Parts: sequence; structure tokens; C-alpha cells
Amino acid sequence: MSASQPQTIAFALPHLKAGGIEVVVKSLLCSLDRSRWSPLLILNRREGELLAALPPDVPVLSCGGGGLLLRARALARLLRRHPAALLYSGTNAMNLSAVMAVAMLPRRQRPRLVISEHTTASDYLAKARHPWLRGLLIRGLYPRADRLAVPLEAIGTGWQAALHLPGPPLACLPNPVLDRAGLDRLRDDPPARVPGRIVAAGRLIPDKGHDVLLQAFAGVQKTLPQTELLIYGTGPEAPALEALAQQLGIAGRVRLMGYSADLLRDFARAELAVLPSLREGFGNVAVETLAAGTPLVATRCLGPEAILQGGKLGTLVPPGDAEALAHAMTKALQTPPDSRQLAMGRAAAAKYQVTFAALAFDSFASGLLSPVESAQTAAGRKAAGIR
Repeated sequence: MSASQPQTIAFALPHLKAGGIEVVVKSLLCSLDRSRWSPLLILNRREGELLAALPPDVPVLSCGGGGLLLRARALARLLRRHPAALLYSGTNAMNLSAVMAVAMLPRRQRPRLVISEHTTASDYLAKARHPWLRGLLIRGLYPRADRLAVPLEAIGTGWQAALHLPGPPLACLPNPVLDRAGLDRLRDDPPARVPGRIVAAGRLIPDKGHDVLLQAFAGVQKTLPQTELLIYGTGPEAPALEALAQQLGIAGRVRLMGYSADLLRDFARAELAVLPSLREGFGNVAVETLAAGTPLVATRCLGPEAILQGGKLGTLVPPGDAEALAHAMTKALQTPPDSRQLAMGRAAAAKYQVTFAALAFDSFASGLLSPVESAQTAAGRKAAGIR
């Protein structure tokens, strides 16, 4: 690759609302070396809070909001007009369309394709419409990509096992979660902890378990009435959560805070953070909590359990169990923080800094686009009978 001629990497997502994969892509768009890469963002629908955080040199294109086939055709048209060396897509819906779109392009215009998954196959298929049909599409299309990128190897092997996928090869890439400037500011000017403050963050959707958290917090209130709960995030469940807080008699101690551009500092003000997800493939929030030096109670989902090293760096409880969650929250608030555990948590979170993740992605993309790698992949695809 010539240093004077950056290569285009296109990132494709359904939208840029504040969520796990969206934060990952936003961070990469902000941090990739512009002397080597020219980033481009393609959204199915041009919407989301994170659009305002994009650098001005990143073009944002839209597929027009169509379904699977319409989205694939629109994506193919955009890639013809804006050729890319590499296409990185996120979420199952966009991954399927991306594989179809690349197949629609003339061979000389086809980018290397990296599809990514940030949730487990079992969790995704459990809530997917027509899961048998979705499984057929995945088995037929996913092996045609060049790589399946995942933040944890267990997520990738889970997809391979659940759907008997013969490919594509896995690439385990760290999520870019922590900004160096934010970490430095937190170190140099730490905010005061607010006694009794509990925080949570995530999209306000059923899978994030905020209704279970409200039920658990009602139990905490019986023992510790001076506590308060702040929930950061946006989503369709906001009215239902407000109604549930009223029903539980805790509305005066609960606040839905909306989107936050500085969760790291928000977590650093709290005495306790909670990640109550019913399903969670990775859990950027867990990383931010550890980096903030805040004790964490999380549900035993794949991502949080891995990040918390099986419970060594925080407390794990069964998903959906409000009673167990209330007990763990109460105990954590009544127990002095373990300074050694918090220090270990900060160290574990450090590898998810944006700078390190961007360098890992740079190295991965460079290798994938090298002539030797391209020839080996083409030979492997031919041997597997994939055109």
C-alpha cells in the first residue's frame, strides 16, 4: 500500500444509534490512520445520536431504509460509485445484505468483505423472526465473506457451532471502547462519588433487562432508601420503564438520563454500576465501568462473564433474576470497595483503548489486503467450491 494513496474502507451498518457495534464503528472512523485509510460510512437509514460525533472527513451514505434484497441492491450501487478495498459490515441484517451486494459487483470491483457479530448466535436466533429461514440464509451467505470478525473468540465459535458454518475464518478484534483523553482526564480530575448512586447504561430495549433492574432496585430501596438509580440510554422501552417505576413506587428515586457522551465519567461518579442484560455478546459498558474504577454487578452473559474473568473482577448473577440482583446490589453497596480488585479491573480494561484497537484493526486490514493473503484466500474459496 502506498503511503500517498490511502485505501478506502467502507463500514456498513443499519443506523448509528448508540449501541455496541455502532460505538465500535464510530471509534474506528474517528481513529484510523488517514495516511493509510480513507473511511466511508454506509447506513441503511441515516439516523442515530452518534452521527454528530463523526469527523467531517467521513462521507455518510444511505441505502434508503429497504429490506434485505433492496438494501443489498442499494449497497451494491453505492459501492460501484464509491469503490472500496475493504467492506466491514455489522449486524446480521447488514451482513447478509453485504454478502449479496458484493456478489452483485463485477469481480474487479469486489472489496474484501469482513462481516462482524457482537452477539451470540443462540441469543440472536432465539428472537429472530423465521429463525429457520434466517439460519438457511446465514449458512448460505456467511461462508462467502472473507472473515467473520468478533470481539470474543467464543462468539465466533458459537456461530460456527450453532449453524454448522464451514467458514469464513474468524478474526478476533478488540472493541475500541476507551478514549485515551477521557482516561487521562479521569486520572487528572476524578469526579466525586455520589453516595448511594447506582448507574446503568444501554439501549432501552427488552434484552437489556432494565425492567428486571427496576424490580431489583425496588428491593434495594427497602434496605437502603437513600439510594438512587440513573439509567443512561435511549430506546422504545422508555415509557414502559417509567410506568413500571411508578407502579413499583420508586419513580422518585429513578431517572432515565437519555444519551450520554461521557459514560466513563458518569460511571466514575457512582458507587455502583449494574449491567442487567438478559443477553449480552460483549458489553462495552462492563469495560467502561472497570476503567472508571466502579464496582460492577452484572448478569452472567457471555461478554460480561469474560470481561469480569468469571467473577474475579466483579459480581455475576443469573440473567432475569431480580431477587438475586437486588441481593448482590445491596451487598455491594454495604461492602467497602476492594481496591485490589478495582486496580485489576482497570488493568484488564486497558486493552480496549481506542488506540490499541485501531492499531489491531489496521494490522488486520493490511494483512487481509496484502497480495499474498488475497491469493491464499482465493485458493481456499476455490477449494471450498465458493465462487
